[in-house]
Amino acid sequence: MKNEEGGGILEGIFNFFLPQHCLVCGSYLSRSRGFPLCSACFSRIEYLRSPLCVKCGRPLPGSSALLCHHCRAFSFHFDSARAVALYTSPFRECIHAFKYQGFTSFRSLFGELLCEYLEKNPFLREVDFLLPVPLHPARFIERGFNQSLILAEEIKKCFSLPLVSKEVRRVKPTLPQVGLRFRERRKNMRGAFEIKENNLFQNKRVLIVDDVLTSRSTVDSLSQTLKKGGAKEVLVLALASGK
Repeated sequence: MKNEEGGGILEGIFNFFLPQHCLVCGSYLSRSRGFPLCSACFSRIEYLRSPLCVKCGRPLPGSSALLCHHCRAFSFHFDSARAVALYTSPFRECIHAFKYQGFTSFRSLFGELLCEYLEKNPFLREVDFLLPVPLHPARFIERGFNQSLILAEEIKKCFSLPLVSKEVRRVKPTLPQVGLRFRERRKNMRGAFEIKENNLFQNKRVLIVDDVLTSRSTVDSLSQTLKKGGAKEVLVLALASGK
């Protein structure tokens, strides 16, 4: 099991055998910035730019459309979702190392990117609560930490926003979303979350924090739970979005 506070075992091994080398391309790092990513790989991160779907934040082709084909075909419960960058190389490798291999030193990079995004998009931070996507207890024991909670804590440092993490729980041990079709993902996430305090979110604006948005089914299910609990508005911010 990986321990977030002490760093991942694999990260320690990586640093012992390849000190100051980029995780993605392996090049030597002449100056450490606290995380194993070189300047060249950092410059290859594909930040999301307009035009974006006004609802879910997916990139749109150069057209006058306001909604992507998913949002025209399906109804989502969140009011707006955004992500910092595309889930492509090298950003994908950094998130994967952070999430599955215990490279928690990337929290400083991810926190910086999220806070910069919120500085430029203040409507996303004008909320009553930050809410990281909860992990099911079995998944938390397996991983040793909740990556979304780490990201939310980085945002809290920048903006001193109230963070709630124990008031909503994941009650359904859902199947991995990888390999499922869009409709199957939505069905898989149905009824996955539960609010512990009934009136906590009444008439509140909530910002859900997640690592990667793909089908948006997870944050949609969580948003539905919050709306049923009386939330006035639910926004979503993630590190990365699939195409």
